[in-house]
Amino acid sequence: MHRNRGLYLILFIAFTISAQSISISGKVVNKNNQPIANAVVTLAGQKINDTTDGRGAFSLSQTTFVENPGQKQLSAEKIYITNGAVRLSLVQESRVTIEMFDMRGNLLAKTPDRVAAAGEYRFDIAREPLAANMKLVRVSTGRRASTFRYFPVDKGKHSVSSALPVPSTTFNRLAKTAATIDTLKISAAGYMSRDTAISSYEAIVNVILDTMSLGKFSFFVTSLEGLQRLSGSQNGFGGDFRLGKTGQGAGLLGADSICQCLAESSMPGSKIKKWRAFLSVSKGPDGSQVNAIDRIGNGPWYDRLGRLVSNTVSDLLQSRPNGDAAIKNDLPNEYGVPNHQPDPNQPAVDNHMTITGSGADGKLYSASTDCTCNDWISTTVSSKPRVGLSWPRGGGNRGGAGGMQSWISQMNASGCEAGIDLDERTGAGQRGVYTIGNGGGYGGFYCFALNP
Repeated sequence: MHRNRGLYLILFIAFTISAQSISISGKVVNKNNQPIANAVVTLAGQKINDTTDGRGAFSLSQTTFVENPGQKQLSAEKIYITNGAVRLSLVQESRVTIEMFDMRGNLLAKTPDRVAAAGEYRFDIAREPLAANMKLVRVSTGRRASTFRYFPVDKGKHSVSSALPVPSTTFNRLAKTAATIDTLKISAAGYMSRDTAISSYEAIVNVILDTMSLGKFSFFVTSLEGLQRLSGSQNGFGGDFRLGKTGQGAGLLGADSICQCLAESSMPGSKIKKWRAFLSVSKGPDGSQVNAIDRIGNGPWYDRLGRLVSNTVSDLLQSRPNGDAAIKNDLPNEYGVPNHQPDPNQPAVDNHMTITGSGADGKLYSASTDCTCNDWISTTVSSKPRVGLSWPRGGGNRGGAGGMQSWISQMNASGCEAGIDLDERTGAGQRGVYTIGNGGGYGGFYCFALNP
C-alpha cells in the first residue's frame, strides 16, 4: 500500500466579521541585500500602506472591524470535483474525510478525520504522486458522502464520473496549507513591483526586489492617439496641458506628466526617467521664465527603438537634430513610429507643427508676444503659439534645401483652441480658424528624459 506523501486541504472561506488586529513589519532589499528606501508597501485588502526608511524597514499596524476577503454565506452543501481537485462547500462545521482507492478497492491514502468550519475548501488530487493511476475518491462530511471515479489525462486535464462507495481502512496524516488572506504590494523607483501573498495579519515579511532593466528611451513626439486618450477628447488638449495640476506653472508641470504617462504606456517602468516637456514659459513654478532647452538635461537622447536623436545640446540645437539619419527628418512618437505616417497602413498625414513656445535657441520665443497659450493653461486666450516641425515641410520635406526645416522654431500656430488638421490641402491654414492644429497639426509636443 502506498503511503500518503502530503495531501492538501486548502481553506478558501472560513472567516467571520471580527476585530482584526494587523501587525506586519519587515524590510525591502535588493538582490545584494542592500536596503531600498522610499519603497511603498501596501496591504491591498485593508488599504493601508507605509514607506520604507533608510534601512528599508516598514511597519503596518491597525485594529479594525473587518469583513475578510471573499467572505460569503453558503446556501447549500456541495461536493464536486474539477480540474484535478475536490471542492467542498460546507454550510456548517463538519467532520471531513477524504479517501483515495485504486480500482480494486484498495485504499491508497486517506486524510485524518478533521473538523472544518463552514466555508469552501479544495483538496488537490493532481499534485500527489498517486495521481498517476486511475482511482476512486470518496469524500465524507458527516452529513453526506460522495464517491467519484478519477481519470488523469494528458496536458493537465482530468476526467471524473460518479462511482459506488468502497470500503474504508486506515488513514495517514493530513498536511494543511495556509490560506492566503491578503496581499502586500511593493513598489520602488528603479525596481520591478512585486506582490507577496500573506497568510496572517501578524507577520514579519522580508521582500527582495529585482532591479528594473530599461532600454534606451529618452525622446519622442507625443502622438495624436496618446493626447486624445489622456485628454478624453478627440480634439486633444489644445493649449491647456494642466492635466489636473494647479497653481503657478501648472501648464508646464501637467505637460511633464503627459510625457511621463505616454512614456510609461510605451515602455513600462520608464516613468522613472524624469520626463520633461520641451516647452518654454514666461513664468514657471517659481514665477521665473523657463526655457525648454534648459530643462531636458545634457543628453544623449534616444527614441523608443534606441536610435540616437542627439548626443549633446549642441548637436540638438541644429535645424534638424544631429543624430540617426533614419529619424532626423521624421521624428518618431512614443512608439518609435515616424510621426509623418503614424499608421503604416494609411497614407502620410500633415501633422508637422509641433509646439514649443521657443526660438531656434530653445529659449522662450518672445517676451513681448504671448506664444505659449498663457503658459500652456488656456484654450481661449488670444495667442499664436510658436511651433517647430517634427518633419521638414515644403521643399525641404526630406532634408533638401529651400524648405521649412527647424524642429524647434519655424512659425506660429493659428491659436490655442483644441483642434486637429491633418489634411495636406490646408497646409497654409484656414482663415478664421484658431485651433492649435490649423495648417497641419494637433497640438503635439516633444518629450525628453533626463536619463538615457
